[in-house]
Amino acid sequence: MLTAVKSWPTSVSGKEFEAVLYRARPDDYPKKLYEPWYKDPLYRHLDVKSILVYVGGAGMGDIVMINPLFNALKKVWPESHITWIGEYKNPVRCLMEESGLIDDIFCTHVRKHRPSAIPEYTKWWREGRRMGEVDLFIDTQRQFVPSLLFSLCFKYRHRIGYSSKCLFSDWKFDEPDRHKVHDSFQTLILARRLGITPPDPLHRIVIPENFEQIAGDLWEKYGFGEAVAMFPYSAWPVKDWDGEYFLSLGRMLLKEGFRVLLFGGPVDFEKLRNLADLMGKGAYVPYLLTDLSIDQEMYLSMALLKRAALTLSVDSGGAHLSAALGTKTLVISLLSRVDKFMPVGRQVWSIYPGIECSPCPDRNMRACGGKRWCAKGITPQILYEAVAMLLAGKEVKQ
Repeated sequence: MLTAVKSWPTSVSGKEFEAVLYRARPDDYPKKLYEPWYKDPLYRHLDVKSILVYVGGAGMGDIVMINPLFNALKKVWPESHITWIGEYKNPVRCLMEESGLIDDIFCTHVRKHRPSAIPEYTKWWREGRRMGEVDLFIDTQRQFVPSLLFSLCFKYRHRIGYSSKCLFSDWKFDEPDRHKVHDSFQTLILARRLGITPPDPLHRIVIPENFEQIAGDLWEKYGFGEAVAMFPYSAWPVKDWDGEYFLSLGRMLLKEGFRVLLFGGPVDFEKLRNLADLMGKGAYVPYLLTDLSIDQEMYLSMALLKRAALTLSVDSGGAHLSAALGTKTLVISLLSRVDKFMPVGRQVWSIYPGIECSPCPDRNMRACGGKRWCAKGITPQILYEAVAMLLAGKEVKQ
């Protein structure tokens, strides 16, 4: 559900449209679907000591969005041994292992289910024989081939998943209008079907104490004060705002006495350093102020984001992380369906181009021929006014 808070008229190359600031609330399934499952919860009748969960992507945003499912599982089975089946990347370690949501990892990644993936399937078979029978297998994907192969490769007492209209699940259920439902709630429906209510707060993210201390020391040493965090880059450059626009906006914020903290992935640090230098005094890339290893950078980012007054981000994993940590988060949404992939949190807003070709079909910019009217129409002045409004607490309360 999106609630329009404010709009700004804008135009690019003769195209007139509005940039709209939305308060974002993720769309969920109707209560009448899942509330009956809570009356006599299935999970109370299950003896679950071991759980396998097959996941899809392992990018930061993917992991933040699936974090609530693991949080729900640990809420009712705190002593269970949970194995993550999927890719293993640093965000898995920082957001899942460190938070106590997974106990083991079976690292596997199949891009396309074709004959070339047979060596990976052989790994599945061997791992299934090594593990023996587990109590519960949870399949969060919707692909027939891996669902079938997991049936053959792994032994389990119970299984739940929505693949192939619940063909491989012990418990069938409907998913009305699922294409409108946010991805986090699509995975949480698997816990709800077992009678598990979503946890509150949804996310469980634990930041090691030493990184909280490092963040506090940096904040004091450099006088970060009221700081605005920025994620200028995403894994998909077509989703990014204009770099010159970020530069202009950063200078506006610095002129008003704010500090600007720039974040991104390892491949972004050189660009972030240059952007901070161009913005001028008061703009920092916090990781470059430390001697931490790159594997520790994410812990530092988490600790700093918790202290920021607001995070401004393109549609990236950083936006999801900021929102999950409870920080005010404003997302420049150019391509994504906001109701389905928006970060989930109590203080999340989106600025969205009200133009007929948004969201961009297939991310190919075919509608505009690469001119990116959506990005150019959301000007630094518009973003500055939106940021100022949110920092002043003048947003619509809900």
